[in-house]
Amino acid sequence: MKKSDLARMRLIQATTDLIDMQGYHGTGINQIIKESRSSQGSLYYYFPEGKEELVSVAIDQHGKNIELQIKKTLANTNDPAESVYSIFLFLAKKFDQEDCMKANSIASVALDTSHTNERLRETCKKIYADWKNAYQDFLLENGFPLSRASQIAMLITSSLEGAIIISRTNRSSEPLLQVGQELKMLIANEQIRLNNNK
Repeated sequence: MKKSDLARMRLIQATTDLIDMQGYHGTGINQIIKESRSSQGSLYYYFPEGKEELVSVAIDQHGKNIELQIKKTLANTNDPAESVYSIFLFLAKKFDQEDCMKANSIASVALDTSHTNERLRETCKKIYADWKNAYQDFLLENGFPLSRASQIAMLITSSLEGAIIISRTNRSSEPLLQVGQELKMLIANEQIRLNNNK
């Protein structure tokens, strides 16, 4: 990796970490510069439009990384109910290991900016759509009709983000585990219903 690429990546990673913990408004340019061991000149060289552009790029990359993790985890088993539950289980364990600090979510940015920043709202909208589509494609591959796959995929996406917020508020992974278990049962029951209707 070139030195210039490394500097850019440090800015993106520092922004991702800070935004994950503090939200958009709680994270300032000076803090990003300090945490990334960069200069103000470097930040504006790579991101001439400043904080908004940097955050948009950072959460977009973060969203893509999570999407890849979703697809990788889902591919580990052909049982949709178990696969979806394993994502909640994975996040719960990670949440405990990191002492409830990192959310692995974009909810803080979405809530902070949805009414005040169109660029970031659109970035968050695209990320949520990509996550939902990852679940939907997996369900379609496992025999769910499009209408049910779409609805359940939206339920998984929104339930996961909500469970992360409550887990972080409670400083406990229990909400993630509880929601994951409920979705596991719902998907398993839906599979039974679909099989009986064949």
